[in-house]
Amino acid sequence: MLIIGNEILSGRTRDANGWLTAQKLFDCGCRLAEIAIVPDIQHTIVESLNRLRNGYDAVITSGGIGPTHDDITMSAVADAFGVKLIEHRYIMQAMNEYYGKDGMNEGRRRMSRVPEGARLIRCEKTIAPGAHIGNVYMLAGVPDIFTSQLDAILPDFGGTPWQRREIEVALPESSFANMLSRIQAEFPEVEIGSYPSQCGQRPQGKICLSSQNPAQINEVENRVRMMLETLATASHA
Repeated sequence: MLIIGNEILSGRTRDANGWLTAQKLFDCGCRLAEIAIVPDIQHTIVESLNRLRNGYDAVITSGGIGPTHDDITMSAVADAFGVKLIEHRYIMQAMNEYYGKDGMNEGRRRMSRVPEGARLIRCEKTIAPGAHIGNVYMLAGVPDIFTSQLDAILPDFGGTPWQRREIEVALPESSFANMLSRIQAEFPEVEIGSYPSQCGQRPQGKICLSSQNPAQINEVENRVRMMLETLATASHA
């Protein structure tokens, strides 16, 4: 995923789209491998996009497809693919019908421009669609619109659903780190993560298990719970 916007990097806006995308892709059986965040600089967007699209099956971009001068995602994607940036006839027609010819301005015309050859991504939240070219999906940055556009493209993604289990832990990580490593080595199809929420005298946290293999995640959950019970018993002996 490529998130585009100075407002994210400056801390002015907290990104919600990356978090949402990770959740939705996980639930439908597709793993999000990387999230990159870049500023509104054309060559930086092009360089990052080319690296991601050449390294992964697909890239979803977020942000930079609005009506203002800093909305340059469509132009950058056109540069990355070596195609023209065009005013799409369907978008212009939809905007003329919605706003009237007198209501069209340069900002709205900007939102009609997509890389030549791109397929439009329509959703219920806006008449200005996103676009899809090659293995790149360009979506809006506004969370409400992004969510609607993401739902529209989710059928292109997915496979065997992932499962996630979370186990509460009230022990310091150091007490189970070695045993957890051995379980992980034995079950490579299950991702095991330990996430403390509180350290010190009253340690708290969770051990999280993720897998597309139902039998293995069940086995690992049982093994982890037995491990924690053994450690808890020993600590009270």
